[in-house]
Amino acid sequence: MPDLRLSQENIQEDRVAHALLDAYYGGAMGDIEIEVPPIGVKVLKSLDGFEDIEVLRVASYCEAIKVATSGREILVTPESIEVCKWSPVILGLKRPESKFDKGIGPRMEEPLVGYYIAPITNFRKGSKPDVVIIRSRPEQLRAMTGALGEAALVTKYRGEIGKTALGAGENEWNIKLRLSRGLLRLLATLRRSKSWDRFTRFAFRSQRVSSALERIIKNTMGDMSVCRNSTVIPYLENAANVSFFCTGGIAWGGNEPSHLTSGIPCELFDKIYERLEFPGSTRE
Repeated sequence: MPDLRLSQENIQEDRVAHALLDAYYGGAMGDIEIEVPPIGVKVLKSLDGFEDIEVLRVASYCEAIKVATSGREILVTPESIEVCKWSPVILGLKRPESKFDKGIGPRMEEPLVGYYIAPITNFRKGSKPDVVIIRSRPEQLRAMTGALGEAALVTKYRGEIGKTALGAGENEWNIKLRLSRGLLRLLATLRRSKSWDRFTRFAFRSQRVSSALERIIKNTMGDMSVCRNSTVIPYLENAANVSFFCTGGIAWGGNEPSHLTSGIPCELFDKIYERLEFPGSTRE
């Protein structure tokens, strides 16, 4: 197990790392208030029973999660993702063909027909999500992971900043955390520009551009934060994961750079559901 202890100076300088350190060790009490509704994701090997749901066309999977956050039920299928080169492969919606495709993972290996996505409060009766995505501030996720307990958290990728934020208290991560947060804040500012948005949607249709960015970010900041880290890893590992946002999660997903993202298998989510308060919940 990695040593997650920080010096007092580093704790004062890096509140996010401190919050994640507390999240790892747990100990939350009271209701857990989160600002963004939890989103349920169901892996589909067949569209039977979901034929009436809108098939979305968006730049990326994280943008689809953004759309579902507004209250809509949607389907993400192989035709849905028009820009992002990462998520179709990671989600098993496209067979890996190029060197870039084969170099990213972990991924859903079996070709899938799609994903049904909806807020937990709007989820189709008779269906249960496989994974629930929760995006919130570090201190809120600290309470959530504390309620779940250490045994329920992903351990396989500890120390890999691109795949998990668990273990972010390690001293060698501190400079990466500060650089990552600075970049995400910049992207959150730039996304207000329609010209910047059009540029990113054009540029990242290129696998060459995407491959170049992947080489830069995979070991320095969150990478494939919503598709891989908050959906695929929790599904494959049957454990909860917490992640820093990637560039797409901010630019296209519209998430706050001060937030983190997480994915929780449904059976674990059920254990903490009664402790959660969020927009649209019956306890709000």
